[in-house]
Amino acid sequence: MARTRAHRRRQSLRIVVALVLTFLVLAFGREVSRSAHQLKSARLSENLTFQSLATTVLVQENAFDARLSSLLSTGSGLTRPAFAVQLSSLEQDLSLWRDEVGLMATPVLSPDLNVTLVRDTQTRVDDYDTVLSYVAKALDLSGPSAPATLSLGAAQLSLSATAASWGQDRHLLANAPGNVTLVALNTASAQLNVPQDVATLLASPSLTPTRAIVIAAIQVQPAPFPAPPLSLLLAPTTTMQVQVAVSNLREILQPVSLSMVLQPVDGATQKVTLTQTLAPNASYAFVAHTFAVVPGERATLSVSVNGVPPQSSLAHSRTYALSVSPSGAG
Repeated sequence: MARTRAHRRRQSLRIVVALVLTFLVLAFGREVSRSAHQLKSARLSENLTFQSLATTVLVQENAFDARLSSLLSTGSGLTRPAFAVQLSSLEQDLSLWRDEVGLMATPVLSPDLNVTLVRDTQTRVDDYDTVLSYVAKALDLSGPSAPATLSLGAAQLSLSATAASWGQDRHLLANAPGNVTLVALNTASAQLNVPQDVATLLASPSLTPTRAIVIAAIQVQPAPFPAPPLSLLLAPTTTMQVQVAVSNLREILQPVSLSMVLQPVDGATQKVTLTQTLAPNASYAFVAHTFAVVPGERATLSVSVNGVPPQSSLAHSRTYALSVSPSGAG
């Protein structure tokens, strides 16, 4: 009888242990299932967020490619200012890509397609910079500084290569949570004969650069007394500082030379020549130059600006009659 009771206790204990183990297995399985579901949900959220960000960047890249291709193919019908505005707009778009694509570097997806897109986009920014720099330099417009290691041909080949590799990589998340397939990249500008297009642009009368350099302001120290136009009347002094500001009124890079000549009625001529390259529609103030004068002196001050090398059609000058008041001493 005692043996039967012990057997029953052992049997009951085994049943309890079995039930506990069953419960633990079920609970563990439920946790594993819930964790897997949570992981899948997290990956789904990450993939869909990446898809939204990536689509924005990729659509912008394709729109940029189409605009650049159109500008090079049909830009000969634009005026020079309109062409410069469109070129500048493209440059600004490239700088925005660098900021936008940086948002996608983290968190790293599995597979790390976001890292691939960041790397490819940064490469393509340099490639497009090279193309824009080539066009801007050929047309004598301001533009981005191209990477030192890239030629135009290398940049276009790189644009084609990154578009081709992305064409394969964009499917890497197709079987992941969210079933994401991303937008392909266009290669219209990579296929252009850019040197030929630039030659067509250069032949367009509407894009032919015109030049206009003017003297914007002249400042003399010490400040002259009130006097008739083109006359300078100074208080007694032994030095006179002259500073000249010039303006480039056209959409073209323009080398400029500034010449200042002080010719006394009696005495040695003093002359200085300064040079600077002005960006389109930009102004520049040359460093002030100090001339030696004497109280009671009379002289002629000539200020002129010209292109480098000199072109008479660009000359712009002013000539002043200078009088330095005599010293009251002695």
